[in-house]
Amino acid sequence: MSASSTAAEASTASEALAAAAALKQAEALLESRRLAHAVLALNHAEFLGAAPDQCSAGRWLAAMLHGDWSAAWRECDAIRARGAWDRNRFWQGEDFRGKRVILRCLHGFGDAVQFLSYAPLLCTMASKLIVEVAPAMLEIAQYFDGVDEVITWGEQAPAIAPEWDVQIEINELPYVFRTRIDDLPVATNYLRLPASTLREVTPQPNSPNGFRIGLVWACGEWNPGRSIPIDLLRPLTRIPGCEFWNLQGGPPRKQWSRLGSHTHLHEAYSSCDTILKLAGLIAQLDLVITPDTLAAHLAGALGTRAWVMLQHASDWRWMHDREDSPWYPSVRLFRQPSPGDWPSLVRELQSSLILLSRSRQLRLVA
Repeated sequence: MSASSTAAEASTASEALAAAAALKQAEALLESRRLAHAVLALNHAEFLGAAPDQCSAGRWLAAMLHGDWSAAWRECDAIRARGAWDRNRFWQGEDFRGKRVILRCLHGFGDAVQFLSYAPLLCTMASKLIVEVAPAMLEIAQYFDGVDEVITWGEQAPAIAPEWDVQIEINELPYVFRTRIDDLPVATNYLRLPASTLREVTPQPNSPNGFRIGLVWACGEWNPGRSIPIDLLRPLTRIPGCEFWNLQGGPPRKQWSRLGSHTHLHEAYSSCDTILKLAGLIAQLDLVITPDTLAAHLAGALGTRAWVMLQHASDWRWMHDREDSPWYPSVRLFRQPSPGDWPSLVRELQSSLILLSRSRQLRLVA
């Protein structure tokens, strides 16, 4: 090997290391939500040779968090134009007007609930809309506005698969419609439950004069940073005039006993052991307090007041540095002021709940 080729290889390796270091710095800035600095760093990393798609993905996230969604869709366009395979990409740019469209809900339940708000809009354009959901969503999916035909996979899959012309994964819809902040909310109160479900899951005991609050504290294990230790929520449950129902699912549900045994703390397992029943209970509560999980999206779709507890580096859909959600008018956001600082968030939430409870009690006695 010649000296010149050895020097060229060393130079290439050095450039790759510099690009990797620049990209790592950019991602750290993005994680800390220093969005403007992150974008500049991503541009620099790409100039040094970092993977363009990875840099575009970072700029997409920064734009979505900042609210410049038109810029985010341009990054999506750039990624698609470069042609790399993406297992989450189903829509290939087809015009779905007058076509049979199958909408595949292959991500989380919260994603399905949030983006089914687009179903009425799809229905006005497609000749037929088929919604494919996970088996656990099959029961409730039919009650979303604009949803007529619902299928699932596994044992409950249809014997004959429906015919379709265009397929879209549900998380692609904001991009497909080039959604902007000004377009939101796409729909409000778009989940309409049958009276039979509401009767079946009426909160027990039924306390018409109590301020009825549903409580969730844990999210899925794939992102434990979204979950809040239940012990930190104990001060909320001591606020006079408030009654709490355990809406938590999965193994963390058993932690409810750590809040103590009090007449204003209620189990609701039999009332929320399916997504439909959970939605029915949420629809009859005055407030839901939850981290970024399914309960937040159900409350938003139903128009139920919800307070969502967010980690500092929250998901793009909640954007950055704002207390409201443009997707859900009934939702208020409480954010960690710094990574991991749940105590400060809970103190803010506690103060807000005290004010809300007192205001309600004054209205009752007026």
